[in-house]
Amino acid sequence: MAVGGGNEAEPAALLRTRINTSVRFKTKISSHSVSHHSSHSSIRNLKSHSNLGPQTAGQPSSIVASSSDKPAADVPPVEGQREQLGHRLEQEEHKALEMSVVEMALSTVEGVPNLYVGGLWALRRSQSLLDRKITHVLSLVSFNPSSLKNFNDEPFSEYGKPFKHLLIDIDDFEDEDLLIELPNAVKFIDDGLSRHQKSTSSGSDVATAVERIGLDSEESGSSASGSTPAASSDQPPPPQGHPRRGAVFVHCAAGKSRSISALIAYLLWRYPDRFTGPAGAQLASTLEGPEADESVAEPVRAALALIKQTRPLAEPNPGFMQQLDLWWQMGCPADGDIETQPIYQRWLYQRAARESINAGQAPSQLWFEDEAAASSTKPSGSSSSSSSPSSSAPTPDRKLRCKKCRRILATAPFIVPHRPREDAAASCQHFFIEPLGWMRAELEKGELGGRLSCPNPKCGAGVGRYDWKGFPCSCGSREDPAFSLQKARVDEELSRAALRMPPGRGGNGNL
Repeated sequence: MAVGGGNEAEPAALLRTRINTSVRFKTKISSHSVSHHSSHSSIRNLKSHSNLGPQTAGQPSSIVASSSDKPAADVPPVEGQREQLGHRLEQEEHKALEMSVVEMALSTVEGVPNLYVGGLWALRRSQSLLDRKITHVLSLVSFNPSSLKNFNDEPFSEYGKPFKHLLIDIDDFEDEDLLIELPNAVKFIDDGLSRHQKSTSSGSDVATAVERIGLDSEESGSSASGSTPAASSDQPPPPQGHPRRGAVFVHCAAGKSRSISALIAYLLWRYPDRFTGPAGAQLASTLEGPEADESVAEPVRAALALIKQTRPLAEPNPGFMQQLDLWWQMGCPADGDIETQPIYQRWLYQRAARESINAGQAPSQLWFEDEAAASSTKPSGSSSSSSSPSSSAPTPDRKLRCKKCRRILATAPFIVPHRPREDAAASCQHFFIEPLGWMRAELEKGELGGRLSCPNPKCGAGVGRYDWKGFPCSCGSREDPAFSLQKARVDEELSRAALRMPPGRGGNGNL
């Protein structure tokens, strides 16, 4: 069954193929290398890993689910008898097999007891869900899993009756609206994990106690481990007379993108202090490649890094990472109306604009950043090319003026940060800015590109150009879409705040 799109896929068939193929290659997995053992020993080891059975000494923790699994009743055995073994497992084969087994697992989240993540394969392992005392199941897939059968041939509509279930219908595409679903997902997870906290006088006590578990510990837990973390002496029991803490399983198709995105949103909302400051910076620094993209806020990257400690394949698609960055910018509004958030409205507009541009048309609706900022109670200050929250530190008052008439064309909040490429042969010849109200007459023409003229009716000098499809700067960097003012046609003005001097010094007290 194909589910979703993007970078997730139904793992079950792929998994069985990988395991059977690896057995034909006569393999045996060990913690550091693949050795030559007897054929019966090799088959026993492979079956042990394919069933996600109990972890034993020498086995790699990254491919073991839990000591509480019951493989005989929960996972189909490796089919058929194999010939005499002797083939040495190649590195790529070992990695593929290991990743397949990880995909099957119910992985924990470091420092958050009773929170699990996985894919459809893990959802089918009904006995493993019961062994972990799962009470809530959050499904982020594009179909209703009620007909999905476990390995006893029972549909989820039957074996899932013990669980409170929430289905969020979403595909794994970069432009899917994840933001609108996050409040429901976050509240569902929190309800499952800490229902009793809402009726206590000090709801932060348990959160504070849980926060002391795991993150400051040197033991990070085994990768893809489904075992429940040991109880901590710092963690108080649930208050008497209130429901006991539940356990939540969050899944998508492969436990890689959609489910991980929901977990990141929850962690940022529930434990924001864990992912800021030196601790957050250290976590974020462990990411490599595209995941280390600094255009995404550091706390978002830190939360992903935490999840990857126990779920190595965690990798939300780039569009979801950008939306999680906006979730952080908005203050993680799990209890608010996200549709009224200017940042969310802006994202919706940008998505609609991209759809129009991809169809070869200019956007039918226009969004002007200065007008949006003026109508909002919150300062805008965020640009289309920079997702990081603006710093509270004082910055110079920056203005771009028409060189001919001195009319102000853009101020600091609406000037897009622009980073030249490191290997750039030439300097930037443009100031890139956001779409602003004075461009209305030109943009309402419905053209994909054109000239920008000074809005002063007595001037009208050409000051730049725009292109909805974007264009490269002379420095090698590119903006999409692009609204630019030519440096030769405008003056950049930087003014600093006056420094107050003690009375009697500096004349009137200003420097």
